[in-house]
Amino acid sequence: METQVIEHSPVAVPNPAVVASASPLDLPAEQFRAGLDRRKANRRALMEWIRDALVEGVDYGRIPTRRGPSKPSLWKPGAEKICGMLGVTVHYPTLPDYEQVALHGVQLFHVIIRCEIRDASARVVADGVGARSLKQDAGDLNKALKMAEKSAHIDATLRMAGLSEVFTQDLEDMPGVGAEAKATEIHGGAITPAQHRQLEARIRELKLDRERVKSWVQRATRGTVQHLSDLAAEDFGQLMHRLEEWAERDAIRQEASA
Repeated sequence: METQVIEHSPVAVPNPAVVASASPLDLPAEQFRAGLDRRKANRRALMEWIRDALVEGVDYGRIPTRRGPSKPSLWKPGAEKICGMLGVTVHYPTLPDYEQVALHGVQLFHVIIRCEIRDASARVVADGVGARSLKQDAGDLNKALKMAEKSAHIDATLRMAGLSEVFTQDLEDMPGVGAEAKATEIHGGAITPAQHRQLEARIRELKLDRERVKSWVQRATRGTVQHLSDLAAEDFGQLMHRLEEWAERDAIRQEASA
């Protein structure tokens, strides 16, 4: 008598320890509480790293206001450090659209760039938006795109890591802030020797013309500051930010002339 063997397809048995839910609030209490504890510990570790790794005047800065120094604003170098530490990558999915527009000679007045932050599996974990008027950059589309990219990157980084309570968006991109800072009279001492060394080192790292930087400081202070070591402490962060912008502009000019 022939025996017939019937093969059964394996049946997936649900794992009671793993519960899929459309809302975190529907999870079992123990699993929900464990997730909260893990995220709380991870966030504490992230904030400790930010305090230790980010440098004021390089990665973030403050702008003087009538009510005292502003809330710290995150700058592009700081956003890059945070993304690098978390092992995520930055993408600009709308950038090719503007490249095509430029190739076809279409006139633009504003640009809006979207930034996506993706994990190692290419999943989008956060996104942000940056906008720029070409009028702000004397009609230079390349520069406007660079500035919009920077704003979008910072926006996405703040959203990804939940850092809005710590940092604002780049203050120089906010209307009226620069004018308010210039109109405010601030009295204080000069930068410390350590800050002066940091400033000189950053000028060298960015390969900027030191005399050009010094000349700008002299003009901006109407001759009251003749040497970089005499720079007012409250202006240190703003000048460090300016150095990053000048380096970006020089890179753009080099790309255009290549």
